[in-house]
Amino acid sequence: MKFTSARIVEETCYAMRLAEFQRSRNRALIDSLAGGAPPYTQQEAEQNGIEVNTNDLSLTRLAHEARQQLYKAFFTPASFFTCRTDMGPVHKRQERGAIVTKEINRVMKKSLPYFETSRSKFALDILHGIGPSCWNTKEKWCPDPLDIGDVLIPTGTLLTFSNLPFLAIYRAYTAAELDRLTSGPKVDPGWNIPVVKKAIKWCEEETARLMGSNWNDYWNPEKQTERFRENAGFYATDIVQKIACLDFFYWDDSGKEEGWRRKIVLDAWGGYSDGGTMPDKNILGGRDEFLYNGGNRVYASQLGEIVHFQFADLAAKAPFTYHGVRSLGFLLYSVCHLQNRLRCSFNEAVFEGLLMYMRVKSGDEAERALKIQLAHRGIIDPSVEFLSPAERWQPNEKLAELGLRENDSIIRANSGSYTENMFPQDKTERTRFEVQAQVNAMTALVSSALEQAYKYQTFEYNEIFRRFTRPNSRDPDVREFRVRCLTRGIPEKMLTPEAWDLEPERVMGSGNKTLEMAIAQQLMEWRAAFGPEAQQTILHDAVLAITDDAAKARALVPEGKHVSDARHDAMLAFGSLMFGAEVQFRPDQNAIDITETLLGEMALKIGQISRMGNMTSPQEVLGLQNVGTHIGKLIEQIGQDKPEQERAKRYGQALGKLMNEVKGFAQRLQEQMAQQNGDSGVDEETKAKIEALLITAKAKAANTRESHAQRSAQKMAQWEIEQKRADEEHALKMQRELQRQQVEDAATDIKTAAEIKRERAKAAAEPKKTDA
Repeated sequence: MKFTSARIVEETCYAMRLAEFQRSRNRALIDSLAGGAPPYTQQEAEQNGIEVNTNDLSLTRLAHEARQQLYKAFFTPASFFTCRTDMGPVHKRQERGAIVTKEINRVMKKSLPYFETSRSKFALDILHGIGPSCWNTKEKWCPDPLDIGDVLIPTGTLLTFSNLPFLAIYRAYTAAELDRLTSGPKVDPGWNIPVVKKAIKWCEEETARLMGSNWNDYWNPEKQTERFRENAGFYATDIVQKIACLDFFYWDDSGKEEGWRRKIVLDAWGGYSDGGTMPDKNILGGRDEFLYNGGNRVYASQLGEIVHFQFADLAAKAPFTYHGVRSLGFLLYSVCHLQNRLRCSFNEAVFEGLLMYMRVKSGDEAERALKIQLAHRGIIDPSVEFLSPAERWQPNEKLAELGLRENDSIIRANSGSYTENMFPQDKTERTRFEVQAQVNAMTALVSSALEQAYKYQTFEYNEIFRRFTRPNSRDPDVREFRVRCLTRGIPEKMLTPEAWDLEPERVMGSGNKTLEMAIAQQLMEWRAAFGPEAQQTILHDAVLAITDDAAKARALVPEGKHVSDARHDAMLAFGSLMFGAEVQFRPDQNAIDITETLLGEMALKIGQISRMGNMTSPQEVLGLQNVGTHIGKLIEQIGQDKPEQERAKRYGQALGKLMNEVKGFAQRLQEQMAQQNGDSGVDEETKAKIEALLITAKAKAANTRESHAQRSAQKMAQWEIEQKRADEEHALKMQRELQRQQVEDAATDIKTAAEIKRERAKAAAEPKKTDA
């Protein structure tokens, strides 16, 4: 598909604008009610004599609650997404993924423009189900927010966009923006400079016409550019007219390279038209001119490189289409609008009930009634009769309250997927099982709603990551990200989007605070059943659930250093290696951790031998030599990775020093054995047998010592268990004795108090003796 004529592009865009007009009017009604506008227009209120015309903010409140769910789901975690790779050495993938994740999220988290773009998309998602954003240049990583009405898409387009042939994005450039895009050392050759100059001149003429110009050189063409540069700030203000245009993208696979191509035309909507037809002229008084013509150059290979859509679609009919999206605002508009009108009528009835009515028979009596002063000790004319409540019209109070309650229940039921207020509003006490059932139902609703948001957000994250890995980018954030990654050891060849997989970070409870606290509480109750690392993770998540502050959660529960699986396996393997066994490590284990652990264990063993007089057994010498051989193989494996060659060199030097110590042990052992043999008449075969017997004896002695030590340790452990059990039984016995004594003392006290009371009563009952 080709669009070589600007007139065809203009007509195509105009047709999409006409189709979008009615949809835009419907969105305006939702925006108005959610923005706090009254349910009746001014004209409706005057024609029907409506006294109370106010908004109860029910839709506004629901929109904010639903947005809060999305804010918690995407902004609360410490990172927007996690980066994982399957490229490069296996033992480095996790570390490199952590580095890239931290560096890219550090930039994104502190970016105010990205926060506002996300906030705009979430707000549009709730009210209209579609949250668009776009990238205006190929360099910037941060997308700009768009209004739904600014994106023109043909009717019938699927949500997959597989049948989307073209789209247009409405843009309004200031003269300053247009000049910046078309001037400088690297100007896109697609800009039609003569048309650009006409548009900037039109801005000046319109500004001069609206404001009145006192520039003496206004009609001096050669000073126009200089004047514009000097007043560039002024030309960006609201006073100056903007250049409305349509950025048109279309898919073209007719050339050598298929992809999305770009054209820009001036918006004909602001021109001149007759009878609702397409305007004959644009703002420049002409037609059929491109403001920008990319020709056959491919602007983007995928639609996601141009524009991104975040959907919150609640439509029931499939297949799901772009213009068939049904949002929370759309579904709740009718009942919220009806609720507003009902509340207005209800309040009018309340006001009417507070008014005072009088019955008169003539105009003179009406005048006298108006002169009555309702004050203390006031005098009432006998011709004036006040109407009693029984004589006045009485609204059906129960029916009005029932209608308000029914509408509230409908609103709560249909907004449950995005709001936290899912529990019934009555005061009935519920069991824990009933509350848990309600929480489970809420989890299903909220999770299903946010699952859709997470899925679509992943596509935006992928495009952002692609732009962050763009080499020679002019975006300062991108350049900083690349420098920091390269400095921390990420190879440049890995700074490509194909090397990474992105996964959005998900918050507990799917953004619902009630669910998040319930999950955190349950995990804290089960915390003792998990391992130490899992316990720290659970505690961190619980703190994050309470505070909603990722930085504070990291400060209160810092990530502790733990022994990796590779280091743990290397510690266990050291004992086998010392006995001469062959040990093989899995290829996915970190060779660096294994090498460092074995070097440390070997150095520790050599230090122990040195402190014991630098003498050891032949078995330990052979074991140390076996450890050194395995370490050498690991160092050779590490050295195959070019960036780690310097590290491998350091490991080799450390191993060489340790092996020199081992050679010294072997030489001293050989000298000792020669001295013990003494007589040179003993043949070599006999020496070998003696040496073998000596080695076997020492090995048996070592085994005996180890077995004795193990039996001693077992006996000690058994004695400690029995002693602990005896102490517990003694403590329990003492506790029972103390409780028994306390009961007996209490019984004695009660008995004594009863006897004293009885004696006093007896004494009070006896007659008092009187003197004769």
